Amino acid sequence: MVFSDGLTKAQRLVELQHLFWRNAGRSMSSAEIARRLGVNPRTVRKYLTELSATGRLPITRKRRAWTLAEGARLEVLPVRFLLEEATAVYLAARLLTLAADEPNPAVGGALAKLASVVPAELRAFLDHLAARAAAGQAGRFAQVFRTLAYGWALSRVVELQYEARSRAGALLACRFEVHLLEPAAAGSALYAVGRADPPGELRTFKVERIRAATLTSDTFEAPPWEGTLARLEAAWGVWISSDPPVTVRLRFSPAAALRLRETRWHPSQNLTDLAGGGVELALTVTSTVELRPWILGWGSLCEVLEPEALRADIAADLARAAAAYRPPPPPPAAPNE
Repeated sequence: MVFSDGLTKAQRLVELQHLFWRNAGRSMSSAEIARRLGVNPRTVRKYLTELSATGRLPITRKRRAWTLAEGARLEVLPVRFLLEEATAVYLAARLLTLAADEPNPAVGGALAKLASVVPAELRAFLDHLAARAAAGQAGRFAQVFRTLAYGWALSRVVELQYEARSRAGALLACRFEVHLLEPAAAGSALYAVGRADPPGELRTFKVERIRAATLTSDTFEAPPWEGTLARLEAAWGVWISSDPPVTVRLRFSPAAALRLRETRWHPSQNLTDLAGGGVELALTVTSTVELRPWILGWGSLCEVLEPEALRADIAADLARAAAAYRPPPPPPAAPNE
């Protein structure tokens, strides 16, 4: 394997440790491990014997397979990235800095630590992103973010002061259990999902609208995170609704077909080719609130087929937009003298 040839023995030993910790309880043959590392099975057996003898990897061998020893405890392992892994980390960091439009020392600190462990060839790029993220004076957002992060990780209740749009500037005071933090591409925003009391139900709060957050000593038991993620994946963005799912059908013109096919917009989507080169997109979402701006962004290239209520709303919005661009009537002609 060409890309693995540049790895040192020390790097391969660390890769081996990570491989077993990630696959605890599963048996792996020397041949399988060799394929993953890009070396021959004899080298794998040599490395495993060395790691086991020095106590750095407590493994057992049964027949021709190796398994992490039962009850083995994970130690903090040094992190070493392959070049392609470091490139993926850089791309994720780049997206993070684009989404983090508020000064946040946590972002700069995380990127600086990543820069210290990626290969030297990509270190300068991450150092640059870390410096950008650390620039600016941290304010309320950074403090709120830190409080929510601790509340989420430690399952501790957070007391919030939230400025909801529907309350005309009045602050909503509540006790909040952070079940998940979720970024949103639209608007470079960050959201906190969890149980708010009042009203004692699941709510999604935009972090930028939280005016104050205080970590309490009260703890909570969060529901399984898989269920919360599943509800988010059923939404178009971060809007979690208790209403029944809505099926939406959209017809896109041939001019938009290629762009539409390039992206997987939603897990439930289904594309159907139409005569003449157009495409129909069908999807099921928990709410159309966040879907509406996306539809409007396509302009005349997209037509809502169903539901009828959404079709009527989009048509009314487009009519108002057209009216705003309609040229004013000419001034009345001057009377003949």
